[in-house]
Amino acid sequence: MALPIIFSQALAASSATALVNVQGTTAALTAFTLATTVLDVQRRVLLTFTGNESSNTFRVVGTNGAGNTIRETLTGTNATTAQSNLDFKTVSSITPVATTAGTTSAGTNGVGSSLWQIVNWNADPSDIGCGVELRSGAANYTVQYTYDDPNNLLAGLAYPTPFNHSVVAAASATADGVFAFPVVAIRLLTNSGTGTLWFRMLQSGLGSP
Repeated sequence: MALPIIFSQALAASSATALVNVQGTTAALTAFTLATTVLDVQRRVLLTFTGNESSNTFRVVGTNGAGNTIRETLTGTNATTAQSNLDFKTVSSITPVATTAGTTSAGTNGVGSSLWQIVNWNADPSDIGCGVELRSGAANYTVQYTYDDPNNLLAGLAYPTPFNHSVVAAASATADGVFAFPVVAIRLLTNSGTGTLWFRMLQSGLGSP
């Protein structure tokens, strides 16, 4: 039987200008001036536009909570927002590919995921139990899983494809669930709120790490 995986997760209050504080029209391939480069925990990056950036793209480079370099290219929107799919702990640059049409801000919203917790998909049986305790404050959260190896993605994938647990999804109180089928990795997604969440997971099966 595997040793339990236990970690806590709490997101600080969001700030739409934490990374870039309302920067005016910026030339193509000119990085925005960053107000900070380090976030409280790894979490999604939010870009906010006042102009029509739907034909523009924006390159975000930084690291995740494990210190690994990550990068993502986001497609702009028409005077709304764009959220990254990857979770950044640090951001070293945000760069528009084309000249921006208006002002741009960059920061965070209330969304952030933990690192993927890789399980042993060769274990027999492969049953996995997980529980999330809302220890303090308020938060809405979902347990997600993937069939993709985060360390060895298939060609064409920029990040693992996440699926929501059938029971522990959009939960706002302590809850638990099981996986009675093989998966590659599991993570905790905070959808909103700044409450402190404690995640626990235990896998059965001989030969499990």
